Amino acid sequence: MARRRSSGITSLRFNQDQGCFTCCLTSGLRVYNVDPLVEKAHYSADELGEVSLCEMVHRSNWLLVVRTRRPHTMIVLDDEKRQLRAEVTFRSPILALHARRDKVAVVLSTSIQVLSLPGLQRVALIRTPAGARPLCAITAATTAPTHLLAAPAHRVGSLQLLDVTTASIRGTQSSSSPAVLACHRGALACISLSASGARLATASARGTLVRIWDTGARVMLNELRRGADHADVYCINFNPSATLVCCVSDKGTLHVWRGGRGGGAGTRIATAHAPPDTRAIAAFRDDTSAVGTYPIATQEAGNALMTPLGLQMSIGGDDHLLSGSSYVHFPHENAMKKYG
Repeated sequence: MARRRSSGITSLRFNQDQGCFTCCLTSGLRVYNVDPLVEKAHYSADELGEVSLCEMVHRSNWLLVVRTRRPHTMIVLDDEKRQLRAEVTFRSPILALHARRDKVAVVLSTSIQVLSLPGLQRVALIRTPAGARPLCAITAATTAPTHLLAAPAHRVGSLQLLDVTTASIRGTQSSSSPAVLACHRGALACISLSASGARLATASARGTLVRIWDTGARVMLNELRRGADHADVYCINFNPSATLVCCVSDKGTLHVWRGGRGGGAGTRIATAHAPPDTRAIAAFRDDTSAVGTYPIATQEAGNALMTPLGLQMSIGGDDHLLSGSSYVHFPHENAMKKYG
């Protein structure tokens, strides 16, 4: 996906299975299905105002939204009834959202707070370094035995890995301590977890390498060379089985590698170039098809589509939950599969 500077797009995010994406605009919000590429939901500025962040909860009718004029507040929007159902307010602006079906990780300036869904109760908190990029990844697969959260550690180039499967808060500290993984010498620029959480991909601010890690053994499996020049890596994503990895940077090139073990692992199997003056991201529609803004034709990677991306961020003060929620808490049975 890619965004031109004058597009009016503030951010764009795939859902957890990468089959849908949300497009946040100065003029509202759109939700699209990837294959076929069709619009599924449309909100004007009169309905929502300018939207800075939106995270789908899989393919349900729940949309987690942050509006530009209220950057401290996450609202839960029921797209089936087009109603605001709940909200949570923090003392500092929300920089990113990463959800799975039963939890959402809310990235703030010096912490990441994990809230339960649908209860919106805080179940975990992890401290992050001030001034770091708002990086976060959480295990997305509903069948994954461990719900792993990855976030920047206080040592430069390192990540914290925290199991939030049954996490709980005692006072202001999480009940479990994160493991720390030294990934790069320089500051982290981009991270991604596979759907099961078994694989982790990282890139540093230098942007020449993408490293693949085994999260269980905490060892590096592959080192994928993106290029020799410094680059700002915008996104990294795995296919559903974690056998392929894609990456896009400000060099305007989409790379696809084999990411598994054994013969051919780490081999680059496809490249494609973004249009000029765009900021591109990409993901996988399925195990063999990459999703981007333009088609790529390779035997292994199939075809890729693309649409626009951007990310609007703001840095705030201390990271404390101001209010639990208002409106109504709704049970899981109200989370209908809407985008099938």
